Amino acid sequence: MADSRQLVLGIDVGGTKVLAGAVDEGGRVLGRGKVKSPFRGGPEEMTGALVAAADAALAEAGARRADVAALGLGVPGPLDAERTTLLRAMNLGVERWPVAASLEPHFPGVPKRLENDVRAAALGEARFGAAKGERLVVAIWVGTGIGGAVLLDGDLWLGRNRNAGEIGQSFVDLKKAGSFDGTLEGIGAKVGMTAFLRRRIERGEKTVVARAVLEKDGRLKGSEVRKALAAGDALVERALARSARAVGVAIGTLWNVFSPDLFVLGGGIAEDVGEPYVEQVRAAAGRYAFFTDLAEVRVVRSALGDDAGILGAAVLAREGHGERA
Repeated sequence: MADSRQLVLGIDVGGTKVLAGAVDEGGRVLGRGKVKSPFRGGPEEMTGALVAAADAALAEAGARRADVAALGLGVPGPLDAERTTLLRAMNLGVERWPVAASLEPHFPGVPKRLENDVRAAALGEARFGAAKGERLVVAIWVGTGIGGAVLLDGDLWLGRNRNAGEIGQSFVDLKKAGSFDGTLEGIGAKVGMTAFLRRRIERGEKTVVARAVLEKDGRLKGSEVRKALAAGDALVERALARSARAVGVAIGTLWNVFSPDLFVLGGGIAEDVGEPYVEQVRAAAGRYAFFTDLAEVRVVRSALGDDAGILGAAVLAREGHGERA
């Protein structure tokens, strides 16, 4: 049974799944829970998914809700300054969702801290993973959407608007500036890849994932991408190469401005496709970086996988934000 005096819950809310972990003081995940995110299901359904994932993690750890000392959550989208409300999350169908208040009936009196999901994952990598010991780090998570984070000396840099790191909303196609289709997320994320594939299918091109992307609210799954690549699906290969190039352009631009010590790639695409995708991004970043005579652009894959968000949220639960602004 878990030591209830040291137990915190870390919850990672994604566009396709909610992951929860019961984490001890040493950063060990004693129990895990996983449920499907209710796509555009609204606040009530999302709250139910969070509670279900948390209960599953506690059950596996041999603990109860009453044993939880604090709760940290990583949620997709911009937050308000007090970190109690998710302002909007297109992929979840919520707007101005008071997450902490929604969880209060289920975990009364338990401190609840919120952060953007990618920033939470980046914090996990800084403490336990690929970014540990690095000074200036930019994290980019390529999944259903694309999010980012900036870390300085192991702490989050949140900037003046308290939401720094939203790299997915930057424009990488100036011909479509002002449109979602021109953003990094609109090109490189699963939603962008799905839109690209749908357009090509409508023009008569073939792919083994046609059924998945043409259905209502269709979204690519990592397993479908892997199978398509294994089958030599040329259209999916093009969509993936397009994604990697866009992410590489963004990394090259950030390198030119800040020259970070490290870029960490995570999220569903980086995890599902693995090193071949990271290598494509790395190559594109090298092409678009202006000056690399004295140092090369370092791009590595997340070391913690799905646990990055859980562990980062657990750090948040124990320590608060500890942010630099």
